[in-house]
Amino acid sequence: MAFGFFSKDKNKGPREVTCPLCQHSQQESPLAVSSYCKGCKAYLSFDGGEVTARSASGTPDPFAHRPAQPKVEIDYSAREEPAPLTPAAKKAAQAIAPKAATEPSPKPQPAPQAQVKPQAQAPSQVSPPAQAPQPEEQPKVISQPQAPASPAPPPEPKKEEVKEVLTQEVLPEIKPLLGTPEAEDSESDESDHDESSPRYHRQNTEEEALSGRSKKKKEANERHVACFECGDSHIANSRANSTQCRKCGRLISLKDQHIKENWSSPIQTRGNVYIHKKGIVSDASIRCHDLVVEGDFTGSAECSGDLTLRRHGKVVGNVICNRLLVQKRAQVEFLNLVEMNECKIDGVVTGNISCRGLLALEKKATLIGDIKVGSLTVADGAKHSGQIQMGAF
Repeated sequence: MAFGFFSKDKNKGPREVTCPLCQHSQQESPLAVSSYCKGCKAYLSFDGGEVTARSASGTPDPFAHRPAQPKVEIDYSAREEPAPLTPAAKKAAQAIAPKAATEPSPKPQPAPQAQVKPQAQAPSQVSPPAQAPQPEEQPKVISQPQAPASPAPPPEPKKEEVKEVLTQEVLPEIKPLLGTPEAEDSESDESDHDESSPRYHRQNTEEEALSGRSKKKKEANERHVACFECGDSHIANSRANSTQCRKCGRLISLKDQHIKENWSSPIQTRGNVYIHKKGIVSDASIRCHDLVVEGDFTGSAECSGDLTLRRHGKVVGNVICNRLLVQKRAQVEFLNLVEMNECKIDGVVTGNISCRGLLALEKKATLIGDIKVGSLTVADGAKHSGQIQMGAF
């Protein structure tokens, strides 16, 4: 045992400890009780101001009394698998299998019976006269005739040979039976594929009707969407919430908007916008697909679909749409020119209209203002006050 001393007070931060064996100095925590020497790997214990060292080589091995364990070597080599049979070997095995099944198995011979010795009789009983021993009869072995080996299966005929046999032998026997119900069923199956039969045409019409329905359903779920930035249009699913322009990459919203209160922010979507009875839109621009107005609307509108007006109102902004629908009992006043491709009026409209296509005035329609149209239809009872200009767009 050797003793060392601390060179610093333990109350002043980390203390420096000197190993008594190798004189190596290292810093330890003032609260440490034991440690290891970083120089000679000896075990150090702190007792007050003294350092006690114990050599690491002097520590006994706790497993030294155990005998040495034998080494176990594990073979990690891959298992050898039998090579797969070739097609010729498979055919040979299939030919041998039925032969082995037909050959009779040898019957087991009966075991020889053990002779039972007679028990000794009591002296009071009279024993019968002894008889001469008879020779034992050996079991006769009857040899059964072996079954002849089954002949090898004939080779399978080719498809061309089967067709020739059917046309030469089978078909002549079937022709006299054409009046039977089976023949009628075969004729009906052939008529399904015969273009001249009415059943063939009926099936074609049903297939065309189904394809037409699926095509209409697909067209109903599709919509032509025009980009607000570059004007490029593409086809998008009407049930989607958004799409992306294929030319400029701009994100286009397809969400529907429902306005049921005061609204003054601009709306830009290729979905539909509904202004309900309690909805009020003032000084706001709306760019959408279809716009239905049942409340108050005084802003500007640009619709790629229909603009439907169902209530009284005064539109201050510009209006551009594909089709304008003014329903019954609606009184609308446009302060600026209204441009559209088609127009159908069944209420009271005041303002100038420019329609590139058909302008239809229904029975209760009243139009006050100048119009420029491609074609015009006026029903009985409709009224118009203003100038009319046809064509020249």
